[in-house]
Amino acid sequence: MALPAMLRDHPGRVVTAAAGVLVVAWVALRPRDEGRPSLAPACPPGTALIPAGRFILGERNNTGRVDPFCMDVTEVTVAAYGECVKVAVCSEPNAYRQEDVEDRATCNWLRPGAEQHPVNCVDWKQAAAYCVWAGKRLPTEDEWEWVARGGADNRPYPWGDETPSKDRLNACGEECVAWAKQTTGKAWTPMYPGDDGWPNTAPVGSFPHGATLLGVMDLAGNVREWTSSKFDARTKVVRGGGWSDFKTERARASNRTSEAPTVRGRNLGFRCAG
Repeated sequence: MALPAMLRDHPGRVVTAAAGVLVVAWVALRPRDEGRPSLAPACPPGTALIPAGRFILGERNNTGRVDPFCMDVTEVTVAAYGECVKVAVCSEPNAYRQEDVEDRATCNWLRPGAEQHPVNCVDWKQAAAYCVWAGKRLPTEDEWEWVARGGADNRPYPWGDETPSKDRLNACGEECVAWAKQTTGKAWTPMYPGDDGWPNTAPVGSFPHGATLLGVMDLAGNVREWTSSKFDARTKVVRGGGWSDFKTERARASNRTSEAPTVRGRNLGFRCAG
């Protein structure tokens, strides 16, 4: 499996490929007087091992701290969520309905050909139930931001300093604007020039140039993501940007929004941690 240049020869990191899925582990060094370095326990295939750290949370400007944990490399797909539905643990998301262009036409559940797209139109309880079934949990917002910032690199965007572009994330480009005009008659605004190839969601992992140093993808676009953290007494913290977002600040690692746990948004999905 060919690795992106950004993931080769990085001191202190081990990169492997298992079952065609990128798995990244961070090497934890013992003190010098203990001799050789040790490799921290590997995470399951499809996840990245994230090192511990302290950092300043961007929007809140206070100190965050995380212990080592595993994070899904991509958002949870329709196909993966469907396995949980098959065993009657997870309930079905809002389903695709072609004629409902303002809402369910962009839901991926039961949409033909969307099996490898992120599952969307799911509420917080559905996301949390899937992660428990998978032996994981929803990430905290501190964990999510730590990953999106590239750990101690403190990046403004998951990929670095460069502004969002059509090859780094799936947000609203010219294709999204054209889709909105044709289907809803509304004039949407693009986040960046050019066509990113997907008027709505994209298959997970389609934008490798937007990956973090540890290979975690789609943190800036595709779907916004539920976290386990409370925003206030009534809402949960949502992180990341979605396919219809047009403001560049939505793609920033520090961006945070909130939703009531019962919301099933077409722009809203999740990934798991452990």
